Amino acid sequence: MAEKNPAGPGEVLIVEDTPASLQLLSDLLTQAGYAVRQAQDGEMALLSARERPPELVLLDIRMPGIDGYEVCRRLKADPRTRDVPVVFLSAQHETEDKVQGFKLGAVDFVAKPYQPDEVLARVRTHIELRRLQTGLEQRVRERTADYEQSQKKLQASWQQLQELTGFLQTVREEERTRMAREIHDELGQALTALRIDLGWLVNKCSGDDPRIAEKLASAHQLVVRTLDAVRRISEDLRPGMLDDLGLAAAIENHVAKFTEHSGIPCALTMNREEFGIADDMATAIFRLTQEALTNVARHAAAHSVKVEILDGDDAIHVTVQDDGSGLPPSNGRKTFGLLGMRERVKMFGGKFDMASVPGKGTRIAAIFPKNQEVNE
Repeated sequence: MAEKNPAGPGEVLIVEDTPASLQLLSDLLTQAGYAVRQAQDGEMALLSARERPPELVLLDIRMPGIDGYEVCRRLKADPRTRDVPVVFLSAQHETEDKVQGFKLGAVDFVAKPYQPDEVLARVRTHIELRRLQTGLEQRVRERTADYEQSQKKLQASWQQLQELTGFLQTVREEERTRMAREIHDELGQALTALRIDLGWLVNKCSGDDPRIAEKLASAHQLVVRTLDAVRRISEDLRPGMLDDLGLAAAIENHVAKFTEHSGIPCALTMNREEFGIADDMATAIFRLTQEALTNVARHAAAHSVKVEILDGDDAIHVTVQDDGSGLPPSNGRKTFGLLGMRERVKMFGGKFDMASVPGKGTRIAAIFPKNQEVNE
């Protein structure tokens, strides 16, 4: 339906079965500048309103055939005309007539005999109200469309950000794997050969100048310590056990090293000797557990930790809980470690939850859906 020109007075459909009253109202509104359409019965009124809905209907109640109440009921039942305001014309003053009219959706009544000023005032008021309502509805539709478009753009940007995050995590893990292998294979092998050679020299020079023997022994110990550091760095970058023996063995080994280095007892519970999941998910679960335990060792002041990795019907459930000091209030600070864990889980469409009570510890829980499960 084409919108009315807001600058014009408006278009009114008058439904009146008395020719004299119909002409009186038509002349009154025409002189006031309104575009007027006439209908002398209910059927003609319905056809006219449905063909081109007016901005206001002045509707007589008492008419032969279809009375005003039925016309109003049909107008309000039709999506094309249900929003058009209806003002009843009636010589009746009984309260029940007005109540019935308002129940049917009428907005006002004009009593006969007509008072020109009253008719013009009510017509002008209801047309202005209708235009305000129409304008408001249009603005709401526009704002809703803008909001929905913004939501789509935001969702697309968020999706791209998640994809970028996943890509960066993958690239980072691949680079760490490459560096770990190079350190282990090249530097580790060279240091191992040097250690063997220095050990041979120590044995051969043990009877010569004590200062030479002391220097060789010192160099040998330095190479041994450096080789241990290289192995540790290589394992931190990418645990070879994760690739060789799988997630369960890598977690067991890491938990044992955590307890040894931190002095914090860590109870590990797993319901599988091996988990039949894709390599990228296994890496994500290992990294989440590793990062959570690192936070415990550095910040929690905990006496004990519990790690659970349970294979459910549809997902892998990971929980790390300590009895430490808990996390302090963030006060707006970014906790990038937790954000990184959350993003790791979201990459797989999972759920991440963190609960912390000061003085009572922290619990980190993650659910990894097995939508990338592989055959064992």
